[in-house]
Amino acid sequence: MTMEAPPGVRERIRAEFDDPLVQRAATEGHRVILGPGEPALSEWAAAGLTLPDLDAMQRYRLDRIRGQLVALDLAGVLLFDPMNLMYATHAPNMQLWFLHNEARWLWVPTEGPIILFDYPACEFLSAHNPMIAEVRPTSNFTYFLAGERSQEQAKHFAAEIADLVRAVGGGNSRIAVDPIPATASNALLAEGLMLSDAMAVMEVARSIKGPDELRAMRCSIEACRVACRKMFEAMRPGMTEQQLWGLLWAEMFTRGGDWMECRLLSAGVRTNPWFQECSSHVIAEGDLVAFDTDMVGAYGMMTDISRTWICGDVQPDAQQRHVLALAREQVERNIHLLRPGVTFHELCHEAWKPPVDEYRHYSVLFHGVGQCDEWPSIPFPESWEASGYDGVIQPGMVLSVESYVGAYAGGQGVKFENQVLVTEGGHENLSPWTLGADAFDVL
Repeated sequence: MTMEAPPGVRERIRAEFDDPLVQRAATEGHRVILGPGEPALSEWAAAGLTLPDLDAMQRYRLDRIRGQLVALDLAGVLLFDPMNLMYATHAPNMQLWFLHNEARWLWVPTEGPIILFDYPACEFLSAHNPMIAEVRPTSNFTYFLAGERSQEQAKHFAAEIADLVRAVGGGNSRIAVDPIPATASNALLAEGLMLSDAMAVMEVARSIKGPDELRAMRCSIEACRVACRKMFEAMRPGMTEQQLWGLLWAEMFTRGGDWMECRLLSAGVRTNPWFQECSSHVIAEGDLVAFDTDMVGAYGMMTDISRTWICGDVQPDAQQRHVLALAREQVERNIHLLRPGVTFHELCHEAWKPPVDEYRHYSVLFHGVGQCDEWPSIPFPESWEASGYDGVIQPGMVLSVESYVGAYAGGQGVKFENQVLVTEGGHENLSPWTLGADAFDVL
């Protein structure tokens, strides 16, 4: 891997790479190299799953990105969002921290070498990565890191990016950029670059999953299934919502996961309305317990499923049984709408739902899922004029099919959600374990 950096910084990087501990960490000790480990590997083998070829997955992803760059006549894309960096390189580093500190970025030209600008002292983390031709140190321009020198640092950053664009752009000064502070985007504009939204590139690129992405996703989903089962088995009256949710976090981490994007677990009266995050509320015998995983799991692939269980050795009462049946019917009927060629508009307007004047519902009917919640987002018909947009479902898309049912008149609510692959011939439910409240068996 070549390193280009200003005098002084270059010497520091070289000295770091001469350190035997850094060399070992760079080529043997990185968590991507070590992989998810046990117990995940044994569980996946028992489930008959094939592990992904990560190099092949990354070549597929780079082809997807560059295909979009060509289609939009862009010289390249400048990525800050850790999800986008992970998609382009599979090179994680302090993912959540970089979600709110724009101190790591990646230059992906339409043609030419990929260059990673990494946080100081982190350059070695990508030494193993065949997708990255060069690692450079960052010129940090966020106010936290640069303070009153933000504009000065932003000028250094922009000048370096402009040089890269001129070197490979063939006169094209149009690039796509992830959301960044105004100081940085203004500096890029001052260099004569024309900016567009990188998410318009990346969301479309990420929407069609390749074979190894699907292998990675199946592993992530199986890890989630096992983790959920362990949470189900541990659930007891008298636990708080947070204690139960913490079990899922622990089991997720044990199987190589990254994080869960929300705290959406609630019990009893707190299940209606939805979106109440888990709390110190104590779960009682006979409570419905509803949750949404939003789990960025193994290989950085999301498992986004929802289940509703009943706590304790009891059967649902009539009110609980009614909303459970409605939510289950919504998910199962709407899954069967998924097929290649159906439009977003058709999904929106053909989907089944309980009456909206009687029941609260989730915010959308369907949404894409890959590394996180992704394009497209398909709303209810009542919201189409305000926020709907059209498109066509294609093979290789993965969508979560949503349902939340909670009566305006009161009572407990139910959250269900399945993750579904669109195939050449229709669809495959990737999370087919039961939607019932009193068991956790595979259908």
